[in-house]
Order: sequence, then structure tokens, then C-alpha cells
Amino acid sequence: MSNTVSQVGMIAPVPTQAQRVRHREHRETTRRQILDAADQLLRERPYRELTVDTVMAQTGLTRTAFYRHFGDVTDLVLRLFADVGEELYDVAERWAASAGVDYPTPGREGLAGVVDFYVRHGPLMRAIAEAAATDEEIELAYRGSTEALIDLTGGTLERMVRDGKLQVPDARALARAMTLMNNAYLLAEFGREPQGNRDVALTTLETVWLRLATPLRNSGSGGRSKGA
Repeated sequence: MSNTVSQVGMIAPVPTQAQRVRHREHRETTRRQILDAADQLLRERPYRELTVDTVMAQTGLTRTAFYRHFGDVTDLVLRLFADVGEELYDVAERWAASAGVDYPTPGREGLAGVVDFYVRHGPLMRAIAEAAATDEEIELAYRGSTEALIDLTGGTLERMVRDGKLQVPDARALARAMTLMNNAYLLAEFGREPQGNRDVALTTLETVWLRLATPLRNSGSGGRSKGA
């Protein structure tokens, strides 16, 4: 039907395409304002202090506007985490796609991407990690994200082992240990202000990763083979 009948018997016009577009844009702008406000607050205070009122006070919008977009504070934080978690996984995927070629460039570029991610989002990731300790839904999401990174890293190291480019006792175990180490170390360095030194952190991780996952030497030439 092109028109609807109102309660008073008048014909209510159906919104035009332009009006629908403006409405969607307004909803997305409001949603982004709320997400940005929560992001900023979590960089400054712990998750336990985050409430609908504190978030909306930052935006100047009403509680009603919040509930048009989010079910509760947990839902809001999960949306934030989904955004930044996807960004981190993209960094890991780029490393995985090139690992095993032109050693050690992909490994260094991948680590640089991870460090830079924590420089940008460390305080937020720290707040989410703290929230995971008390909120079951956030814990499941946080653990799932970590396991996804471990699986991606482990699969990449196993591929390099199969290709004869790497020799480690257990690629999956190494992936778990290194991923958990990365997260703990980078949260400690960049989870709070003042943040640590980006270049020192990168050099430290390079030293650890590139020694533990160093490619095998060519049996013929004695030089390094191409690897991570």
C-alpha cells in the first residue's frame, strides 16, 4: 500500500526515498556518537563505571536514543569490541597471507601492525579485558576473539612446517603461547596512559618472534631460507 490510514482517519503520506535515506543517516550518526562516547569513557575509566547515563551525558542525547540502538551497556561494549576486533584480525590475516615469503619482512610488518593497533586501541582493549572478568557475554566474545587469532597463527605456522620452512615442536602450542604473550605485554605497555615506547615494544616482540619462529637454513647453500 502506498499510504496508511492514521487513527484520526487522515491519510499519512509514506516517506519519500530521500526522507528514508536521511533517516538512516541520522540513525547511523546517533549510533556512532554513542559508540564514540563509550569508547572515550572506557579509555578513561573502568568498565564498572560505564552506565547508560554516563554515556548519554557525553552525547547530549536522551536515554531513549540509547535504547533505540543498544539493548544495554553490555551490548554497547560488544559492538565496540566487534569493530576493533575485526581491525586486529585483519592485521593478522595480512601477515598470514604473506608469511613464508621474503623473510623476515612479513613478520616484522605483521608485528608492527599489531603494535600500532595497541597504540591506537590499548586503553579500550584493557577496559574490555577487565570487563571480560565480570561479564559473561563479554568474556565469551573476548575469549572467542583470542582463540580466532591463535587458530589463524597456528594454521599459518603449521603451513610453514609442512612446506619445510619452519621446524618447531608444536606449531599450535607456539601460536597460543606467543599470541597470549603479545596480548599481555601490549596491554601492559599501551593499556594505560602514559603509554610505553612503540619502537621499543616492536623491537622486543621482533626479537622474541623472529628467534622462536626463524626459518630453516637451506641445506645446500647454508643461507636462510625464505620464511616468516
